[in-house]
Amino acid sequence: MTGNEDFRGGNFIGGSGNITSGTFTGSPVVSVSGSNNTVTNQVSDNSVALDPWGNLEKELARIRRRLEGDRGSSVAAVDRDDAIASVKAAQAEASAADSASPEARRSMRLRLKALVGILVPVAEIIGGVAGLEAIWPHL
Repeated sequence: MTGNEDFRGGNFIGGSGNITSGTFTGSPVVSVSGSNNTVTNQVSDNSVALDPWGNLEKELARIRRRLEGDRGSSVAAVDRDDAIASVKAAQAEASAADSASPEARRSMRLRLKALVGILVPVAEIIGGVAGLEAIWPHL
């Protein structure tokens, strides 16, 4: 059994035997094999380094969907609203930025670092900020 489930924002792959081929869309998984309670994973994690701006847009969109879709958590509405406004501003800056410009890259890194601080109170909604933290070193 394989699938692209929304499991904490990533792929969930389940099965038995060897999974050595197939399409793992948007996943760094290349192959998985194992026996006798030993598993070997082969991954390729160059996607963020190869396209940090594309990954940034995807991650910001994922965070925004989660924030806008959540109304039942224990997070204060003002924190959620502040986070949504900050994500929207980051999306606008990312879409308008010249990805080749060192100044634009630095500006986006600083915005993301500030955004992480704003997202801390809503981390339970968005599933953490590790995705953003993985992106900014490549900008």
